[in-house]
Parts: sequence; structure tokens; C-alpha cells
Amino acid sequence: MPGTAALTLVALHATAALVGFGFGPVAPMGAAPPASEEPTPPAGEAPASPAPAGPSVRGFLPIRFVETSEPAVAITFDACATRTHLAGFDRNVFDVVKREGVPITIFVSGRWVEAHADVMTELAGDPLVEFGDHSYDHPHMSRLPVARIVEEIDQTEAALARYGKHSVAFRPPFGEWSHRLVYVVQDLRLPTVTWDVVSGDPSARTTTDGMIRNVLGKARPGSIIIFHINGRGWKTAEALPAILRGLRERGFRFVPLSALIASGRGTPMLTQAPPPAHAVVVAPIPIAPGPDTPAPVAPIPTAALPPPLPPAGHAPP
Repeated sequence: MPGTAALTLVALHATAALVGFGFGPVAPMGAAPPASEEPTPPAGEAPASPAPAGPSVRGFLPIRFVETSEPAVAITFDACATRTHLAGFDRNVFDVVKREGVPITIFVSGRWVEAHADVMTELAGDPLVEFGDHSYDHPHMSRLPVARIVEEIDQTEAALARYGKHSVAFRPPFGEWSHRLVYVVQDLRLPTVTWDVVSGDPSARTTTDGMIRNVLGKARPGSIIIFHINGRGWKTAEALPAILRGLRERGFRFVPLSALIASGRGTPMLTQAPPPAHAVVVAPIPIAPGPDTPAPVAPIPTAALPPPLPPAGHAPP
């Protein structure tokens, strides 16, 4: 199926499913909002009973850490670029990682991938590196309509595919997420992952000692630790050797994020709150449109969505 058709189908499927979760029905673009009054029933008829409440997407949450008995942590890096800033590549940080033999997961934006062809060729050929999707140009994903969410992820996956790679997870830019965003990304077969240990490396006020104390003091089995490798880490290369050494001395071992998630007692454990009992399992995306394919609907208005929930301690790019 052509890529555009597949993209449209995914967007339709996710949007239609969200309508079923109680975010609709969604009015066509430009349609007037429904009147607040209920229609008056014909004389002699009892008012209709209210429709039963649909299942909620509020059970869909990002993975902050993985509940596991294994003393393992995942070292992750963001490599993001925006429409106006392509960022760089911190060679000194990668040299530390290679010297220490640490498996890492790099969350790349599509624009960053396209702007760093030589680096991507090197990273794609390194068996200790796996990739995550960090959107295409680092927008506020939780504010976007479904079609744009799908497009942002699809473009980055297409950029990675040129190097024979695909993402193991999705990390929302700025760490901002909504229940709707997590649901749509899950429909694209990617878990949404944030972090539970913040290195603080994007802040100009970060110190080497402060980074070391923060990471070593907060790491626990199943932790997902975030750094930057796009030149935005002020003290990352200086602090990273001591951090890796300190984690090893505390008995931790380093595993790829995908392996950490897989080790989490069979499934990733959500750490915000358990999903409600009525949470619905996402149906597979159909391979091709059929007679039951839902008709196109307008994106869900932002005003109707739960507000984004950014984690604390992560500076914007």
C-alpha cells in the first residue's frame, strides 16, 4: 500500500477509535458546535435514557520506568532538531559510551537524522545503539490532531528506514504527553517512554558534580535515565564516566531500553496509575480499507482534550 494511504488509514483508525472512547462524536471541520439543549421528545414519549459512558483513554500512560527485580537501567539520549535549529552531535559523549561498552537508546528526530548522514551511518552500524522516535521536528505533540501525530512519527520512521533501522519506542518532545497521544502512538505499535531519572544536562546551570549526585542518587532497578547527545548537554561528557562507574559500583548493569521493557515481568509496568478495568485493548490496524472503514472525521479539537502533562526537570530544546 502506498505510504500516504497507509498513513491516512492509521489516522482514520486512531481518530475513529478515540471517538469511541468518548471524545466525540467529532463534528466536521467548520461545523457549528451542538446546541446545549437536548431535543424535546415528542408528546407522550418519555425522555431517552442517557447513553452509557464509553471507555476512557485515561488508562493509556507513558512508561517512566520498568518494574523489574533485575538491577538493570537504560541509558537513553535525545538527539532532537527543530525547524529552525538542526543541533549537532556530541562526539565526546559517544566516545565515552563506546569506551565503556554501554548499550544506549538514542531518541532521534527526523530532521536530526536527515541532517547528520555520516553520523547516522556510524550509529546504525554500531551494535550497541538502538533508536527511538522523537518526532520529526520536535513540536508539542499533545496539541496536534491525530493525522499530524501520525505524520510526525511516520516521517521519522522513514528517515530511520534509510539506514535499515526502526524505533523501539516513542519519546514525546519536551516530555509533554496526553492520554490521547499515548493511545495514538500505541496504535502505531510503539510504546511511549519518558524517564524517571533526569540528568539535567540541557541546563546551563548544571554542574558536573550535580549531575553525578542526581543520577546516582535517584537510579533504581528499571530506571530510564535521560541525557542529550545533540550538543545540548553542557556537562554530559564530563559527568558521564563517573556516572557509569558509580552505577556499576552500585551493582547496576546497562541494557538497551527495549530489553529493559521486555524484562518487566512480561509487560511494561505503568508507573503513574494502573489503567482502569474497562480500558480497551487497541485493535490491529487493518491492512487495507474495506466496506467497514470509518468515514473521515475532523481532528479532535484541542479544547476537548486532557491538558498535556510534562514531567518536571526537563528543559525545552
